[in-house]
Amino acid sequence: MQESCKYLVAKGRDEEAIEVLQHIARVNGKTMTLTLETLQGAAKERTGEPGVNTKMSTYQVVRNAFSSFDLSHVTPLFSTRRLAINTSITIMLWGLIGLAYPLFNGFITLYLSTQVKDQESSTNRTYRDYSIISVLGVPGSIIACLVVDYTRKNQGSKFAMGGRKLTMALSTALTGIFLFLFTTSKTENAVLGFSLASGLTQNAMYGVLYAYTPEVFPAPHRGTGDALCSAFNRICGVLAPVIKIVTTNPDGTAVGGTANGPIFVSATLFMVASILMLLLPIETAGKAAL
Repeated sequence: MQESCKYLVAKGRDEEAIEVLQHIARVNGKTMTLTLETLQGAAKERTGEPGVNTKMSTYQVVRNAFSSFDLSHVTPLFSTRRLAINTSITIMLWGLIGLAYPLFNGFITLYLSTQVKDQESSTNRTYRDYSIISVLGVPGSIIACLVVDYTRKNQGSKFAMGGRKLTMALSTALTGIFLFLFTTSKTENAVLGFSLASGLTQNAMYGVLYAYTPEVFPAPHRGTGDALCSAFNRICGVLAPVIKIVTTNPDGTAVGGTANGPIFVSATLFMVASILMLLLPIETAGKAAL
């Protein structure tokens, strides 16, 4: 694994940067004509001194990385009151789901070990259940695809008026309900059943959410809007293992003696997200532009 040439040049390690480029050229069966003298000649044009390594401190590297950063693609996402509300809610949705999903997955093993007795811990049973959940989750994505396509083609129908928002809200609410019911599981079959149901509705939710999110941002700034949603999703997701550490005793048992709490929180977050989806002011179903 070679070091980044950009990093090496920023640290003034020009010779090492050339060696990395030569290595990459050899691997790809190419010949590289760039030499150390040519590279340092480019530095001379900027510094006025021959052969000077443009070594920068870590602070300078970070400052230069953000020197071209501006909000020209961010502020248009909040240019009007309606768009600002929709953008804010959409980002919040990704954050809530980004926390709810790993929160459930992070605590499911603890829940199973404390609430479900006489588990069959064989490898065959484990991978059989994984396979069933994965395969039967596929129809959720297909259902979401059909609904999204139907609302696009039938923009004048009553169903299309519900469109993306109603479909997202319904599938997200069902996910929360199935997670609440999951906490009543006392047998492996019950766990499998509720896992199948929640997996199906989660896939439907994600299918519509992934379609709705890019549609709702103005085209020139769509990439930035998607990036903000994705970043907030990941940031909130980082909190899940932190919550697990805080709410788990050193011996691996749950604080307070119950493992239901985090799953209840996860289900509640899905329910809150479903309500927010209904509050989105923009519906994209059957529309070519905002």
